Amino acid sequence: MIHPWVGYYIRIMISFRPLKNVTPMKTLRLVSLITLVFTFLTVVRCSDSKTTTVTLGTLSGTVKYTNAAGTSTAAPAAFVTLLSGASTVIQVVADNTGKYSIANLPAGSYTLNSSFYAEPTNTGGRLNGLTFATEADVAVTMGSSNLTQDLTLVNKGQSGTDLEAADINYDWTGTAYANTGALTYDNTHSPVGFEFAYRGKEADFFGGFAQLKKCRIAFDVNNPTAGTIDVIVDLASFDTRSPGGRDPRTTVADTPPWDPNTQFTEYGCIVNSTFGVTTDSGTAPSDATPQVISGPTRYASFTSTSIAKLGDGFVAKGNLVFHGNTVPIEMWFKQVPCWTNTSVTPNRRYWSFEGKFLMDAKNKWAVVNSSLNDAIVRMQISIIAYKNL
Repeated sequence: MIHPWVGYYIRIMISFRPLKNVTPMKTLRLVSLITLVFTFLTVVRCSDSKTTTVTLGTLSGTVKYTNAAGTSTAAPAAFVTLLSGASTVIQVVADNTGKYSIANLPAGSYTLNSSFYAEPTNTGGRLNGLTFATEADVAVTMGSSNLTQDLTLVNKGQSGTDLEAADINYDWTGTAYANTGALTYDNTHSPVGFEFAYRGKEADFFGGFAQLKKCRIAFDVNNPTAGTIDVIVDLASFDTRSPGGRDPRTTVADTPPWDPNTQFTEYGCIVNSTFGVTTDSGTAPSDATPQVISGPTRYASFTSTSIAKLGDGFVAKGNLVFHGNTVPIEMWFKQVPCWTNTSVTPNRRYWSFEGKFLMDAKNKWAVVNSSLNDAIVRMQISIIAYKNL
């Protein structure tokens, strides 16, 4: 379709006749001027007919989550994703106060979601943090003005058919260790590990405890608040795989049984001088006079007082009794999906979880040692149990 101004121009050019006594050069200039005028009018008309106004605004807000103390707090560096339908428009990162902002956003309908990775304990290991996320996408409609939309992250815990309930009851009977729960506690593959900056200033030092005296766990991801954790750690099973005299020695050098009747030939410098573990007789052990350590100084214990969902995991609150001091702690944990070992007869179904917490050993449990100094100890408890099918 020809624009009206073009039609007018064509009709004028057809009817145009050069004026008398006007030179060809002046005629050419007149035609050029007429052409220029009509071109300008055509451009103006076309521009006016297609002009649209795009409304841009800013979408902003604050991302918060509920921490282990039950307090709503800012989620620093949370990821905020804006979608249009199923397509991602943009993803931004909140600042250290949990605030986010998306500028120059055209009017329209969108959805928002957010996630936040928290690291309440140490890194390392398969389950090294908790993730908090929005329950569902949040619908937002941008209009002609800026919009504020705060986001709340929730504690979902874990779910799934491969996260089965646990019933572990492993304890010293007075003569032997026994399993009386539905699952058999696998002491050989359930270490209690630790790591800390050596002398509080150098590379990390690693070690662990090889034996639990008691392990009682009742837990179901579908009813976490009804769960309980009751664990006693044998401090005499302190193990750094080092020949430097840090670790206790027993009369069974290679495969110590670590039960309350075990005879020791060496305390180990940390177990005695730092942990305050003493023999029943009060006499230091030696090769010539092995000693038994069965008193309360030999053990540390944790008993949960509550278990609740936290992020995509759980938090167990309770008291840690260690070095003669009782201090409340928060241990976050996740269950590892159950699996069946079909390479053994009978087949075995395995259950396990990993828990972690921080330990200010010097200031809260009065553990004074130059190797430790002011370092924060990062503890990890790995529990594995199974049942024969």
